[in-house]
Amino acid sequence: MTTLSRRIAAFTSRLTWEDIPAAVQDKCKASLLHNLGVAIAGGPLAVEPLRYAEALQEGGPGATARLLISGRPATPDTAALVNGALMHARAQDDVYFPGLTHAGSVMTPAALALAESRGMAGRDLLTAMVAGYEAAGALSQGFAMRNAPRGFRPTSVFGVFASTVAAARLLGLDEAATTDAIGIAANLAGGTGQAWVAGTQEWQLQIGFAARNGVTAARLAAAGVRGAPDALEGKAGFYQAFCGGAEGAAEAGRDLGQNWRSLQVTYKPFAVCAILQMPVTQAIALAREHDLRQEDIRAVRLRLPPVEAAYPGTDSRGPYAGVGATLMSAQFCLAMALTRRGARGADLQRLQDPELQPLIDRSSVVPDAGLRTRGFVLEVDCADGRTLRRESQAEGEPFDWSGEEVAANLRAMRDELPLSAEALERLVRTALHAQQHSAADIVSACMADA
Repeated sequence: MTTLSRRIAAFTSRLTWEDIPAAVQDKCKASLLHNLGVAIAGGPLAVEPLRYAEALQEGGPGATARLLISGRPATPDTAALVNGALMHARAQDDVYFPGLTHAGSVMTPAALALAESRGMAGRDLLTAMVAGYEAAGALSQGFAMRNAPRGFRPTSVFGVFASTVAAARLLGLDEAATTDAIGIAANLAGGTGQAWVAGTQEWQLQIGFAARNGVTAARLAAAGVRGAPDALEGKAGFYQAFCGGAEGAAEAGRDLGQNWRSLQVTYKPFAVCAILQMPVTQAIALAREHDLRQEDIRAVRLRLPPVEAAYPGTDSRGPYAGVGATLMSAQFCLAMALTRRGARGADLQRLQDPELQPLIDRSSVVPDAGLRTRGFVLEVDCADGRTLRRESQAEGEPFDWSGEEVAANLRAMRDELPLSAEALERLVRTALHAQQHSAADIVSACMADA
């Protein structure tokens, strides 16, 4: 009997660059560029993970990878962890909505660290990334919505499979060893959503842990460690533990190589939670269109589907302990968008801001069972009696960008990046033609200007 782990491994262990459709290749390069760009912008919000890496003082023969921005030498394990936290520092990394996962920010740091440490080519990196996106997508789709209400965070629970499969591909593991790696990874999944409520920093580190754990799982399998072949769907396995049952697992991944889930990865224009991207976009548009000032606004209501309204941290007027609380809070993000007419990473640090707090206090989140997932209604009551309204039923995906559209968004963010205009264009060229470069070239394009 072919288990789910084996089914995933059979596809990913044999995947080659030539097997991947051109549209999927281009999408993967766009995702690479987006995630590298937001990582470079994330330095001011990831001070502690960077300090952790500095304290390790890694060097010598084992420090074969580098940290983004600084270029500091590190072991692949540390590079995966710290670059993962950096890539997620603004919560602006890419997202696979059918599985509620930021697979890219888990997998990319792991794959980049291993590929650089092994002197590998960009096409090998990209192939491993596609394998990771497809594996995590197949394993999370249909299950993440059963996982999140139990208190777990889907990205750190399912993301470890993305980094594991990508690492296994770069290590050249065959089908049997990749199956073992997936079985081992099932024991390294974890992470809860409480950090969003508390405003503490585990949410950044969850990405780094999942990235590093994927490298560990693949290396253990390469050393001959066995993993349970039915680690996912077994009666005491991953789905039973994290989702309350394995219903649907028998069909998961059967369409690998036909339904390319990488193509469903989308991006975020702003450093706020994925749920709030479109509401914030529309709030900025309303503020600019009607020249709104805070004194013009009597109340703000955001109607969301009940599951999104109840997501940890979404309905919060503070007090805010950290940026993990502000970027998740609908009240904070809408007040920021309406007052600042934008949403910059630095604004997330305005934790107890007397300019924003009055509007935060006049804002509310309303669960609306009539809305589909990712639909919303934004209502702004004005002092002159008008109610301004924007809504979406989430038909289509507004942020399904091409590589050039990703580049345009990064250019719009350039004053938040420690890169000159010339350096940013170098990063764009390198990432969007990554198959022509080495993994080391890609990392080098991510260094801050001196």
